[in-house]
Amino acid sequence: MRHLECFLAVGEERHFGRAAERLGMEQPPLSQRIRRLEKELGAELFDRRGGQVALTAAGDVLMREAPALLRQHQRMRSLVTRAAGTDPADPPRPWSALY
Repeated sequence: MRHLECFLAVGEERHFGRAAERLGMEQPPLSQRIRRLEKELGAELFDRRGGQVALTAAGDVLMREAPALLRQHQRMRSLVTRAAGTDPADPPRPWSALY
């Protein structure tokens, strides 16, 4: 999920240096994460020509989808954490009650 957070920061900033600063990391590791994400997805997400950073068509799709993926991931983590932390005196509710 960190790769998606990095992608969103670069997509919003349209600049790797500013995105790295915003994320509290150096620019080379950020670029490496984006490259790994692009390799994993099999698509270039940014057009890096001419010193400018622009979204490609694939990047535009991911820019629209990534926030929902991150929200769903956070929701899943919260549900799992809540289920793992259940007090024995308070038995887990049926899975349908969590929704």
